[in-house]
Amino acid sequence: MMKKILTALVILLVLIMLLSLSACGKEEPVKDVVVLTEVPVMAEPVKTPEPTATPEPEPTPEPTPIPIQPELPEVVDEALNTILDSITADVHPGTAGSSLRAAQCAAKLLAWGESSNLTDDEIYSAVGCWLDEQSDERLLMFFDSFYPVYNASYDLRSENGEGLLRDAGMATEAWPYSDKAAHAVEMVYYGCGLR
Repeated sequence: MMKKILTALVILLVLIMLLSLSACGKEEPVKDVVVLTEVPVMAEPVKTPEPTATPEPEPTPEPTPIPIQPELPEVVDEALNTILDSITADVHPGTAGSSLRAAQCAAKLLAWGESSNLTDDEIYSAVGCWLDEQSDERLLMFFDSFYPVYNASYDLRSENGEGLLRDAGMATEAWPYSDKAAHAVEMVYYGCGLR
């Protein structure tokens, strides 16, 4: 039975192949082919584009004026002035005992900040008034001295601050310092133009 099926399949395959060959073998008669020759075409001359008018430049917008800060009232704070004078006179970076003197001035500045009722603008103004009164030489000394004092104010607010106060010979009742005192020192730093 299997032979019969295989034989039938082979015969079927052969027939399919013969049909496909006979279909390919038919030729269509060739129809008349018309050959076209190129006829030269007269090209139109290229037109030069008309010059375009130069566009008008757009007007430059007026610059936005920088808002002028309101004039701050002059504030003089004698307690702050005394501390800033002390920083200039007593703290000399690079000399023996300078870090302890910086800690003493920082403690005074933090105590002032704790008791001061000045607003941020008033602290800024008070520092500006003090700076305006100083000579160039004193300003250089002050800015050189203020940075160690500012750093000492951070040290005094740390967990080792009480020991640093004792080492500097300062009373420790005010320790730990409040955020209000720290903020006042930041405003003095900002008022000096160091922020």
